[in-house]
Amino acid sequence: MMKSSFTMPFAGSDLDECEHKRGQAELEAFLNDDSACAILFDQGRPSLRPTGGLKMVHPKSLVGQNIADPGPLFLGTRDGVPIFAFHIARENDVTEAESFQDMRVVARQLSPTELALAGRAKALLEWHASHTYCAKCSKQSFPQRGGTSRKCPACGTDHFPRVNPVTIMLVINGDQCLLGRGHGWPDKTYSALAGFISPGETIEEGCAREIFEEVGVTVTNQRYVFSQPWPFPSQLMIGLICETTDTELKIDPKEIEDAKWFTREQVEAVFAKRSEVFKRPPRFTIAHQLLRHWLAETD
Repeated sequence: MMKSSFTMPFAGSDLDECEHKRGQAELEAFLNDDSACAILFDQGRPSLRPTGGLKMVHPKSLVGQNIADPGPLFLGTRDGVPIFAFHIARENDVTEAESFQDMRVVARQLSPTELALAGRAKALLEWHASHTYCAKCSKQSFPQRGGTSRKCPACGTDHFPRVNPVTIMLVINGDQCLLGRGHGWPDKTYSALAGFISPGETIEEGCAREIFEEVGVTVTNQRYVFSQPWPFPSQLMIGLICETTDTELKIDPKEIEDAKWFTREQVEAVFAKRSEVFKRPPRFTIAHQLLRHWLAETD
């Protein structure tokens, strides 16, 4: 079983989101606070210090920079310190040493607290970037409440960030598990099967449908294990373990490239770095944690 101290990557934020302190005057006070700090992003990539960790600057140092919508994104406070995120154009670097890195690279380097902070900021910034215009009347909308919503001035519609639910499931048959790979993935890369939940479905129904569509296997006994916020761009990965008596696979090539059964011994060897029968999913993914959970369950 998972250790009680375990924090799922991208989860575990310790921020006070200050839900009731997001008026214009309050936001201005947070921006001007001497202790305020901000994470910088360029095209979804956070800036890191040369020595590692998120690079933090005071919001005042960004005056005159090319700041993209939504402007100052107020993430909340930590121990009373206001924390913001800004999307800036990289050609207008705050310093020549600025280093923007892909979030998947960053995920391997940051502490759990920093990763949760960067993940929340990335998800919100990308939502703003893709929701500049009102979905109801098509007029330009504008950020509100420090970036936690948008409002259309033409029709008055309020828009709020979307989180898309995705089932990600480890299919078990006796002492083996089923893993698949998407088109174009690196050689030997396999992961748990996954898919978006459709309107009108329960989590269990979405799990069963996706598995049957991808590999032609019927599953039962779907059980929830844990979940993970996944900022690529803004999903909630709902981790399940389910069972099947089917062993023959009918892979739909439109859905996935390949799928294979792996024995517990094979998975253990991969996680112990004694085998390369498939590439172990990165530690910051929920697929990695599902496999680790299954191994611990079957010890």
